[in-house]
Amino acid sequence: MKAKTSFLLLFCCLLFFFTNQAAGISGLLNINTATEKDLQELPYIGDKKSKAIIRYRSRHESFVRLEDLLEVTEIGPKSFEAIRPYLILTGVTSIQSEQNGKNISRLRKKIITQPGQIRILPDREYYDTLTSLIQHARHRIDLAMFVFKTTKSPKNRPALLAKELIRARKKGVMINVVLEKSGYADNINKENLKVAKRLRKKGIKVRFDDPKTTSHAKMVVVDSRYCLVGSHNFTHSALTYNNEFSLLIDSTVLAEEMLQYMDTIQ
Repeated sequence: MKAKTSFLLLFCCLLFFFTNQAAGISGLLNINTATEKDLQELPYIGDKKSKAIIRYRSRHESFVRLEDLLEVTEIGPKSFEAIRPYLILTGVTSIQSEQNGKNISRLRKKIITQPGQIRILPDREYYDTLTSLIQHARHRIDLAMFVFKTTKSPKNRPALLAKELIRARKKGVMINVVLEKSGYADNINKENLKVAKRLRKKGIKVRFDDPKTTSHAKMVVVDSRYCLVGSHNFTHSALTYNNEFSLLIDSTVLAEEMLQYMDTIQ
């Protein structure tokens, strides 16, 4: 009997482990009706933070604005920005975990801007914003990048961006990529060539600059309107750990100028 009980406990532990590793999320979460378990599906929200959110909601009856979450002591600005794309104040919660043994990209809330608007994208905010723009792209994506370095890690952010680009291409979005071909750094050439081969196999146009000229630009234009420019390379360090700074500018005029500049990169 003891052996059977021990086996069942071991089975339950293994089942819990394998059904929770590498989980992704999709959908939206109603912050005014969410349970602690629901909240813990969000990035960076564990037991302590989920309990703090529930306590605040109980004291104030409901959240009137999403920004009210910043009044919860345990929720800082970075945590708030990470979970904000998944939150709603009213309506049905549709957030869910998915598991198929692979890392699953999270469908991010569409970025809403007005023509002429400029948004700063410091550090990790760049990756979240770019992912959303790629997921919601309708017509075309153009980018010029000095380094596009991917690894086999399921959490490698450049690799996840490559997957998003491939998904966008499958949906019919035209994608043009310009990468650096260095005349002195073989390691950069190796990484850029590796990702270029992968993207080309999926129907994405990739070209390289002249090795006699260093193309150090980090530029992305989505749907000839949304312009991202700044210091972020497509490396895991730049997208995750480094102090980096870029801008998102909603401007068709600037987009056209950036696209013309990309065309001159030879």
